[in-house]
Amino acid sequence: MICDLKKSRSLPNREQVQYQLIDMLKETNLIFASSIVVPFIITLGDEWEGLLKHDCNYMEILDFFHKKLGVIDFYCGIGIGPVSITNFQLTVNQLVGPSFYLARDAIFETKKLNKSLILKRES
Repeated sequence: MICDLKKSRSLPNREQVQYQLIDMLKETNLIFASSIVVPFIITLGDEWEGLLKHDCNYMEILDFFHKKLGVIDFYCGIGIGPVSITNFQLTVNQLVGPSFYLARDAIFETKKLNKSLILKRES
């Protein structure tokens, strides 16, 4: 799962939002630990990423993000597929595989089409 804040550069309180995002991810990683394979971290600016178990309720996590961020909107791309590197001691940005490529394609597509969520799975 990859998420990115919408129009973050135009937020008047961007630094405060960045700290809010950090706190939200720490809380997410604790509350949803049973659904998370590799914890969520900020990967690029206002973008965050995590590796979830295949059978988890990702909508519950997205609802949590919405609750925590309030009126601040974000894009989300989800990729469902295998992971090539399975050393889950690494951070999520060090892993590769089809699930990551699909999630990256999905997040790009959400921005291009101005959609909030796109899910792609390996065919």
